[in-house]
Amino acid sequence: MGKLTRRVKFIARERRLSIPAEFLHRNGVQRGDLLMVSLQGSDLYVFHPDAWERMVALSGNVDRWFPGEQHPFFRMLEFGAPVKLGSQDRIVLPRTFPFHPKETLRLHWDLQQGFLRLTPEEAPAAAAGAARATHTSMVDYFGAGETPPFDRKDTMRRLTERVALASIDHADRRFSTQSPIPGEALIRSVRVEGIRRPVVLSERSDGKLQIVHGFRRLSAARQLKLSRVPAIVFRGLDGDDRDRLKLMEAEEPAPLDGTPLRRLQSTVKLYQGQVDLAEIEKITGRRKRTLQRYLRVAENHVLRDAIERGRLSIFKAEEILKAGIDPEMAIRRKMTVKEIRAAARRAAQNRRRPRRRTRAVR
Repeated sequence: MGKLTRRVKFIARERRLSIPAEFLHRNGVQRGDLLMVSLQGSDLYVFHPDAWERMVALSGNVDRWFPGEQHPFFRMLEFGAPVKLGSQDRIVLPRTFPFHPKETLRLHWDLQQGFLRLTPEEAPAAAAGAARATHTSMVDYFGAGETPPFDRKDTMRRLTERVALASIDHADRRFSTQSPIPGEALIRSVRVEGIRRPVVLSERSDGKLQIVHGFRRLSAARQLKLSRVPAIVFRGLDGDDRDRLKLMEAEEPAPLDGTPLRRLQSTVKLYQGQVDLAEIEKITGRRKRTLQRYLRVAENHVLRDAIERGRLSIFKAEEILKAGIDPEMAIRRKMTVKEIRAAARRAAQNRRRPRRRTRAVR
């Protein structure tokens, strides 16, 4: 997707900035959630708080590895302002935040490795090109000399292998950190599109392949009886190398509030622990209305079970509650939101009483 088709608007008078929906969906961000905003030159950077903390920790590690050498990539971490996502996917920059354009402007946006980068449309082409060359990603920091720039698609195509499922030791769960059972959504995705992100394997001394990343994807492939899967295979690694490889895994969401499901679970856990809603609002930073919606959904064991199994989204569960229809029937028929709302309208019409006719007085 070309960068020229990706633009958002910053309203100077209200200091209001639109945030692309793709960034919000990818990071599980909802209205009322906190984000971190930073600035480098004329470019704005938006981070999920968990990604911000990881980048700050990584910056500290690099300082220890290369003392006295600060890479431009980390200058964006010198100052960060917390902001809340408001209505219509917008944030309002604090008055103290050092970004003060005099007029409303448009910004090109691009999703980088763990953050969102926004570049003003009128920024000089040379300056924008220089910024991209200096701090596009961590690859630039560890790159050397005159090596060609990293091309993700070409590298993925070159290093990805088609590996037979029979050559993988599925019983070796040394690197499994959670249940390997795939959700129905993942199985449907693999059935329709195949495995889009290659699994990561390591060749053992006995020639068998050991799973490092991708247990659920491989379980889905086995259920669908696929013969081969795309994989990146590491050969000649010792035990410590494999452990380092696992430590680099960043596929799963953060352990606290990475997804709406985890938000639901953490809210219910706090509420069941006799924590007042007002206190939960302070702890999580979520609005009281959002917490009440989560609790209403959680009270229905059918809807909650379907959400936890990946069969239903929280948004659709709320629509089922509003419609007042049988949750089991809606889930079994895989009703869309449009069908749920239509069923609610039909039920309302059936409940509506006919108007009584009054006789005209002569």
